[in-house]
Amino acid sequence: MTPGRTLIFNIFILLVSLSTILAESVHIYVSPSGLDTNNGLSATDPLKSLQKATDKLDDTGIKGKDVYIELMSGYHDLSSTLIFKHGYTAPVTIRSYQHQQVHVTGGKRIQSNLFTKVTDANILQRIPHEAHAKVRQIHLPDAGITDYGKLSSYGFYVHRTAPLEVFINGQPLHLAEWPNKNFINVDEVPDGRPGKRFTYENSSRDSRWVGEKEPWVYGYWYYSWADDSVPVATINSSIHQITLATKNRYGLKKGSLRYDGKLNAFSNQGGYFRVINMLSELDQPGEYYVDRTTGILYLWPNTATGTLQQTDVVYVSLLHDCIQLASGVNNINFEDFTLEACRRYGIAGISSSHVKITNLEIRNTGSYGVNCDKDCRSITVSRCDIHDTDGGVSLTGGNRVKLESSGNVIEDNHIWKFGRATQVGANGISPQGVNILMRYNHLHDGPYTCIRWAGNDHIMEYNHFSKCCHDSSDCGAIHAGRDWTMRGNVIRYNHVHDTIRYWPGASVRGVMLDDQYSSVNIEYNVFYHNEIHTNIGGGRDNIVRYNVFYDATSSSMQVDGRGIGKNSHPGSLATDLVKMPINNTLWSSRYPKLAAMAHSSRKGYPEGNQIYHNVYYNEHGKKFIAYSGGMENDAYYHTYENKHSFSSSDFLSPANNDFRLQCTAKQWANGVNFPQPITLDKVGPRYPYGPTYLNKGVKPTITTTSYTPGPCNTGTVAPETNIPRGSYLPDGTSPNTLITNITNVGCWLLVNSCPADSKIHGTFRDTYGEQHEQAATDEAKCLARAAEMWRHCGSAKNKPVTVVYGPTGAMTFGGDGCFFADYGCKNDNRPRFERDYYAEQHENGSTSEASCLRRAAPQWKFCGSQRDKPYTSIFRPTGAISTGGAGCWIKVTKCPADKTVKYYFYDSWGSSNLDTDNDVDECHNRAGYFWRKCGSHSQYPVTAFYRPSASHVTVPKTNK
Repeated sequence: MTPGRTLIFNIFILLVSLSTILAESVHIYVSPSGLDTNNGLSATDPLKSLQKATDKLDDTGIKGKDVYIELMSGYHDLSSTLIFKHGYTAPVTIRSYQHQQVHVTGGKRIQSNLFTKVTDANILQRIPHEAHAKVRQIHLPDAGITDYGKLSSYGFYVHRTAPLEVFINGQPLHLAEWPNKNFINVDEVPDGRPGKRFTYENSSRDSRWVGEKEPWVYGYWYYSWADDSVPVATINSSIHQITLATKNRYGLKKGSLRYDGKLNAFSNQGGYFRVINMLSELDQPGEYYVDRTTGILYLWPNTATGTLQQTDVVYVSLLHDCIQLASGVNNINFEDFTLEACRRYGIAGISSSHVKITNLEIRNTGSYGVNCDKDCRSITVSRCDIHDTDGGVSLTGGNRVKLESSGNVIEDNHIWKFGRATQVGANGISPQGVNILMRYNHLHDGPYTCIRWAGNDHIMEYNHFSKCCHDSSDCGAIHAGRDWTMRGNVIRYNHVHDTIRYWPGASVRGVMLDDQYSSVNIEYNVFYHNEIHTNIGGGRDNIVRYNVFYDATSSSMQVDGRGIGKNSHPGSLATDLVKMPINNTLWSSRYPKLAAMAHSSRKGYPEGNQIYHNVYYNEHGKKFIAYSGGMENDAYYHTYENKHSFSSSDFLSPANNDFRLQCTAKQWANGVNFPQPITLDKVGPRYPYGPTYLNKGVKPTITTTSYTPGPCNTGTVAPETNIPRGSYLPDGTSPNTLITNITNVGCWLLVNSCPADSKIHGTFRDTYGEQHEQAATDEAKCLARAAEMWRHCGSAKNKPVTVVYGPTGAMTFGGDGCFFADYGCKNDNRPRFERDYYAEQHENGSTSEASCLRRAAPQWKFCGSQRDKPYTSIFRPTGAISTGGAGCWIKVTKCPADKTVKYYFYDSWGSSNLDTDNDVDECHNRAGYFWRKCGSHSQYPVTAFYRPSASHVTVPKTNK
């Protein structure tokens, strides 16, 4: 070998050796029975504390290497918060050793034999008689515990710091309270809403409250979507009055909560509370009270026997946060153990990165199990079992100005019972920032929102949501609100069910887009047994498509226009709009519709929403969409091609939560390329979750062989026979009896006076229009000739031109002004054409087509909504018409596939089976049905006219 080659070979060997050294891993062992004087580098010589193990990470020979801190079986009680102060060049992993049962706690165990019966006569006199034999006590300093914490305000998005809490066998106890399951109504508010005094409904119990050392109250004081806890200054039991030590968040009001399980009206929300932290109300298993002046803990065990045995594990929480990652910490992994008994967060980080939290059980925290603030990047929370917390996972990350992705992932977790004390704002998942991926999680049993997101480009997919929002109102299982700039978010392939309201106030929804939230894609989800499956609260550019909506207790969807007029939120929305660079190249290319609205005077209008290709089933009388405030407007909510299943047999097995389509729904789905809905076994965690020792998360495979699909049931009834009267202005629904001196071929003009061209006069075939504009074969082009001819004749006032399309008899006028064609109003039965003076004088109806045409439906309603007296508005400068009246009417351009379908007809079958006379969406959906029935030819569109609101939908959508 030549000298040069020898040198190269030696350098290669050196590099290989160096990489081997750098890649070498170090294992540090920690055992509750170890010693911190050990070196910790073998399982036979373990350290005792995690703190000592983390101190060794910077030791020579360990620093820079892959490190595994191996936690051996048992309870690892942290003496102080475990703080990681800097990042690491190689990963540091804290995990259970060989999948042993490991608990890392922020608390201290109290041996159960230290608890004694209560013998103090003064205490026995205070606690309820039924608790005398059950309540146990301990003097906490005797167990080495002197930090009792303090009660602090919680509720409505406050991240709670709990006082000392108690857990028995992993199950949390709660402060003694009353009522135990309900609330007390506020009776009177002497000082008005902003005051601190209130009386409450008469109760003999309050005599025992006098003399309580540290009483608090918790409740929904004004709204049923805002909870708050407040310390009490005084209690006057003689007049049943409480005076608060501080004002609450939204003020006080009289309550009217019913105790029979029924719900009052929306306006009767709020005004109810319960008392907490009262020794005199320690009256059931699972309650406790700490006397901070004596240091005595009283509790009624929440065990099966209601007593404490030697084997019961009793813990109290002591540490603020169990684990903290200082700002900028990276390359930390936590795997395969239980983390518990933390007064605030289980794991807390600030701008951390490349952190993996995998297969943990996180429970019994005062606030979120995992919380990472500011700009956290590449954080993964995966396969964890998070429960009995005050919030599940809260991550903020990414750069919204630059639209930089956070890279954060929350997947395959089981997150449940995540609102132990706080109810509103202690969410299952709280993602903020840019592009957080939330997938394959199972979230359930949450008092408020399961996912409350903020930011851009988040993806929520393949999750299973159930029993969210169960302790509040005006809530969504998946919820966001009040920001036009938070765009690009996607909700897809989820199962969302059993979001039901039990408290007064606004509805709860599967997905809630609150206060003009915009540009969300909601697609390919399965919603069932929710009060409302999805709402759009006045936002813009949202798309709702390819979803199953099954069995809503109120309506499938709810939409409104709250941004129009006084109900808008101009302050925060406008302020947030200017904070983002919505007009720069990046933002305008990503969100072009947002850039387009920047200078619009109609920002608060709910424009650009699309609702199509959804299939829904409800009990009779429950609507697909509940519109608030006259929002049945195609420019606001373009709704089309949605399938109403009038029988549950359209779904494979609703009883087994299998909503794959069959029968008529499957036929419809094939026509619109609607894929089979995702099944329950394809959502939620894909792998076992939590520590290995728990052996949780293996779910059965759902197959069609476990149940037999039922037969198809059409469930139809005979068509309606009471046909509404057609328009007085012939429109093709019936023969033209007004103009009889023409044939049924071609386009006809009737000109009585043409000042600008005296040669034009009388009734004649429009040969020019037929030869140059297809007026002989196209009704719309023929009718447009009236306005064209009127302008040709000089646009003279009161000298209209009439046009009739021979094949259908449809007609209109070209001329000045806004007119009605009607059969008379109320008791007046004289058919007529009359000028709409109100529209012309008050609504610019003589010059605005939209202002003129929108008068038809209100005038019909004003005149009594009579089935045989429709009203047609005619804007003569263009010849455009709009009819307000009864029923759903279908206009078919041509029907090659079914020659029996008429040209323009009343939908009598839809009236009796789908309630199309009274449901605008059911009517509009019939356009798609008949278009497919006729062969789905793009050149032959079908229009459905819902005459009660004079609205219509055409399928396929045209630009005419």
